[in-house]
Amino acid sequence: MTKLIIFPGQGAQYGGMAKDLYEQNDKSRAVLDEIFSYVDFDLKEIMFAEEDARLNDTKYTQPALFAHSLAVLAATGLKGDYLLGHSLGELPALVHAGVVSLKDGAQLVTTRGELMSRADSGAMAAVIGMGFKDLEEVCISASDDSSKVAPANINAPDQVVVSGDTDAVERFKELAKERGARRIIPLKVSGAFHSHLMEPARAQFKSFVDTIDFNDAEIPVIQNVSAQAETDAAVIKHQFVEQITHPVRFVECVETAAGLGVTEAVEVGPKKVQSGLVRKITKEISTSNIDTFEQAEVFLNE
Repeated sequence: MTKLIIFPGQGAQYGGMAKDLYEQNDKSRAVLDEIFSYVDFDLKEIMFAEEDARLNDTKYTQPALFAHSLAVLAATGLKGDYLLGHSLGELPALVHAGVVSLKDGAQLVTTRGELMSRADSGAMAAVIGMGFKDLEEVCISASDDSSKVAPANINAPDQVVVSGDTDAVERFKELAKERGARRIIPLKVSGAFHSHLMEPARAQFKSFVDTIDFNDAEIPVIQNVSAQAETDAAVIKHQFVEQITHPVRFVECVETAAGLGVTEAVEVGPKKVQSGLVRKITKEISTSNIDTFEQAEVFLNE
C-alpha cells in the first residue's frame, strides 16, 4: 500500500494543540522542547493555552502548526512513500524528508511567519460551489492595472480561495455572485497570502533561505508550486520560496499522488481539514488523521 503523509496549513490551529502529546509521549515532548528552544517567544504557552489570541496571528500560527505535526510524527514513527503539505505544511514535510534540519526548519518557519504577518494589505475570500474555469474568468474580469485578484488555494473542485488587492476582491465577490457562486466567505487574515502582494515577503524570505543548507529529499515531496513529486534540493528550495506568491495547487497535488499509486493518506497535525479535501478530490485514496495522543495510540496498536 503506497502511503501519503499530509501536513495541514493555517486554519487548523486550536487552543491546547499538542498539549496531550507533550504530557503523555516522551518522543513528542523531546521534539517539542527542541523546537521551543529554537524560537524567541513562548510557543509552548501559546499552543497549550485554551485561549490565546496570539495563536491566530500568522507569526505564531505557523510555528505552532509546524511543531504539532512533527510531534505527531515523533509519537507514531510514521513513514510515508510521499509527502504533501498545504502551504505552511510543506515545511514540516521538508524536515521529515531530511531536506532541512529541525533547527533550520524552526528558524525557517518563524521567519516565514514573521514576514507574512507584516503583509497587512489585501484580502482573501473562500468561494464555494463555483467551477474553476468560471472562477478564473471572474478573477480576470475583476482585475485591472491597479488591483488584481487570483486563485490562491485550489483546495477542492468546488472550493477555491482567492487573494489580492481589496478592491479587486470586492469586485470579484459581486461578479461571482452574479455567475452563480453558492457561497463567498471573506477570510479574517492579516494579508493576501499567495498573491502578488506577498512579493516583499518572498524577496526577504529568499534572502534568509539562501543561508540555509537544503539536502535532496529522502522521501519525495509533492510541492504546492509544481504539483509534482520533487527530490532535488535546488528545485525544492526554489519552489518553497516561490510558494509565498504562487497558488497552492492542492487539487493537482492530490491527483499527482493518486497517479503515483497512492492509496492511503494520513494527515498528521491538528484537525482533519486536508483529509476532507482529499475525499472531495478523489475516491482512489482512503484517508485518516492523527491529531491527539489518543489517536496516535490507536495508530500504534493497529
